Amino acid sequence: PPPPPPPPKFTGLGKEELLKAAGTPPWVKARTFLLLLFWGGWVGMLGGAAAIVARAPRCRPLPPQSWWQLGGLYRAPPKAFGEDLRGVSERLEHVAGLQMKGLVLGPLYPQIEGGPQNLSLEELDPNLGTPQDFTHLLQAAKKKGLEVIVELTPNPQEQQPWGGAARDPQFLERVKRALSVWLERGVSGIFLDGIEELEPSLLAEWRNLTEQSSPSSTPRVLLGGTRLRAPPALLELLNGSRGGALGGPVLGPYLEVLGDPPGPDLAPQLLKLLHPGTPLGWSVGSPWRHLSTLSPPLAPQRLLLLWTLPGTPVLSYGDELGLGDPHPTELTPMPWDLVERIREGDNSSQAQLLSLCRLLGSLRVRERSLALGELEPIPASAPAAAFLRSWDQSDRFLVILNPQNSPLLPTLRDPNIPPRVTLRLSTHRPLPPDPQVDLGSLELLPYEGVLLSFPYTP
Repeated sequence: PPPPPPPPKFTGLGKEELLKAAGTPPWVKARTFLLLLFWGGWVGMLGGAAAIVARAPRCRPLPPQSWWQLGGLYRAPPKAFGEDLRGVSERLEHVAGLQMKGLVLGPLYPQIEGGPQNLSLEELDPNLGTPQDFTHLLQAAKKKGLEVIVELTPNPQEQQPWGGAARDPQFLERVKRALSVWLERGVSGIFLDGIEELEPSLLAEWRNLTEQSSPSSTPRVLLGGTRLRAPPALLELLNGSRGGALGGPVLGPYLEVLGDPPGPDLAPQLLKLLHPGTPLGWSVGSPWRHLSTLSPPLAPQRLLLLWTLPGTPVLSYGDELGLGDPHPTELTPMPWDLVERIREGDNSSQAQLLSLCRLLGSLRVRERSLALGELEPIPASAPAAAFLRSWDQSDRFLVILNPQNSPLLPTLRDPNIPPRVTLRLSTHRPLPPDPQVDLGSLELLPYEGVLLSFPYTP
């Protein structure tokens, strides 16, 4: 007999058969279950995400900041820094590499014998260059992210820079006119040192003039400086109407006031200076009295403090290189040959100091706790000094200083600080391959300062 024919090949259900099968109770139930499962899962995930967002701590809003609060200020008399305005323009890369936001230039007016009343503050010293050179300097600084501030202090090298000129109405009117002239030339701010000699109403008038001339893109600022060193007089200045009359920070040798070397009461003294609410520009010395001349062993510690305290760090030219003052009455030329040797690989103490400044500037720009955070004293065993910077949920930064000429194993008495932290930098040693350190066994070298960090924990 012939073989049976093969079974017909299954080609699927037809349209009518599919519609008939889809309407049967099992398929209706299956479709309903899958639909409910999909929407139930979607609603569940949405609810879970909403719960996580609701329970998560809210981020603290960032406060508005002006350009002079985003980095440091660099004080550079043009003659000593670059010989003339063209020389300054050619060396702006060095300033920008330190994460500076402002370049304080001055004096720019002609130096004349016979007292401040004979000064022409609105003129540009022809020995420094032409008005075209100054315009080129402003343009070059903008390209490097720097704002130029002109110093109009009549005798900046003197302990009382204004003297009798502070009570001379005609001279003060000339200062006002000079202020307007330099603002019209395009500078971003004016710096006046020795504001304790000036009347608050005068400072307020000059501040209004400065702010009213501000373009929409870049606010202009009137900065002041003080030569006061007695803590009561400083607090009176910062609490009084003079400090409040300025739009920008009050620059001053505050670290010199805190003791040399700093002790365990460093942080409480800092809080007293910070309490008035007047923004501070932290500096040590001036272009006429450099940091390394005032306290050579503590120079790296001072630089660490400048960049880790609330406020604006202020460097005098050459502080980042350990520049000294062999002739106290004369400005020391900037050692550009040393900068070139460092660029070629020199590993001297000056090179290490420059590297420290650059690293501190970079951390200050990146880390919100250093740029915006509050300062909290940390109890430490004498003679160590310690404080904490913290902002919202950002990493915490801990500064510990050894002010003595011998090794020190500090003990911190704060339960909120973890036993293991990250060593971010040291003023006296390179970072180890493993930056995680045991805080209880961290021995500081003589005059060493360290910057440590640890994450935020709720």
